[in-house]
Amino acid sequence: MIPDTGGGPGMGGRLLAMARTGRVRRLLAESPATRELANRYVAGESIDMLIHTVGDRLSKGLAVSIDPLRVPDPTPAGVAASGAVYLEVLRCLDEHHLSAGVDLLVKIDALGLAEDGPHPVSGMQDLRRICRTADNCGCTVTIDVVPKGDMDRIFSVVQELRMDHPSVGVTVPAMLRRTESDCRELAAQGMRVRLCRGSWRDTAEKSFNKSHEVDLSFVRCLNTLMSSLAHPVVTSHDPRMVEITLDLARRAARPADSYEFQMLLGVRPLEQRRLADIGCIMRTQLPFGPGWYDYFLRRVAMRPSGVMDHLRSLLSPR
Repeated sequence: MIPDTGGGPGMGGRLLAMARTGRVRRLLAESPATRELANRYVAGESIDMLIHTVGDRLSKGLAVSIDPLRVPDPTPAGVAASGAVYLEVLRCLDEHHLSAGVDLLVKIDALGLAEDGPHPVSGMQDLRRICRTADNCGCTVTIDVVPKGDMDRIFSVVQELRMDHPSVGVTVPAMLRRTESDCRELAAQGMRVRLCRGSWRDTAEKSFNKSHEVDLSFVRCLNTLMSSLAHPVVTSHDPRMVEITLDLARRAARPADSYEFQMLLGVRPLEQRRLADIGCIMRTQLPFGPGWYDYFLRRVAMRPSGVMDHLRSLLSPR
C-alpha cells in the first residue's frame, strides 16, 4: 500500500507527478486499463458516451448533474468553444428526451468571466444563451465555484442571470470563512444553493484549512440553508453529513423535493442507490469530456487505494 495520497513527497506523489509528464501521460491515457478504471469516475470523453450514462442513471431513478471537463482558455476562440460544448450537451439531451430535471454545472472561468473587471462580452452572451436553452428543455444551470476565484464576481454574474432565469443556482464552498454569511444572504432569496467543501488551499484569513473546521462550517451553512426557503444541494460523500442532512430535513419538516444530495460518479454507489430508494433526490455528478485524464488523476490522489498499484505497474521498468 502506498500511503501518500497526492502530489507531495513519497512514492505516491512521485508516481502522480510522473503520470502528468508528456511521455508517461500518453502511455497511461492510451492504456485500456486506465480507461477502464477512469470509466468508474468519468462519463466518457464524448457527448455520445455521456448520453448513454445519463440514460443509465435516469433509468435507475437517479437524477444527474453534468460537469463538462475543459481547460479554461481565455482567448475568444476558447470562450466560444466552451460555450458551444455546453449548448451541444443541452441540445443532445433534448434530442434524446433526457433533459427534464438535468442540472448543468457551468464554470464561468471557461467563459472568461471569473475575474472582476473587463470580460469578454461574448462570454456573458453565451452564458445567457446557455440559460435560455436550459430553460426551454427543462434543465437547470448551476454556476460552479472557481478555485481561488472571486466569489463576489461569481455572485454578481449569478444575480444578473437570475433576473431572467430565476432557477439558476450557485455553488458555495464551506472552506471559505465568508460562506456562512453568504448562505444567509442566498437563503433569504430562496435560491438553489449547492454546498460543497472546497478542495483548494487559501490564506488563513480567507479559509479554514483544518478538516474539522471545514466540517463545522459545512454544518453551520447546511443548518442555515435547511431552515430557510432555499433549495440546498448537499454535495458530500461523508456519511456524517448525509445523516445530519436527513436529520435537519426531518426537524424542518421539509418535503423530499425541497433539497437534494449530490455525489460523484463512482463514489459510494450503494449509498446513492439507498438515498434514491428512501425518496430523496439523489443527483449523480457526471464529469465528462477531453479533460478526463487530469480529473482521473485528481481522483487517484484522493482515493489512491488500488489505483496506485495500476499506476506503479504501468510505470515499472519490469
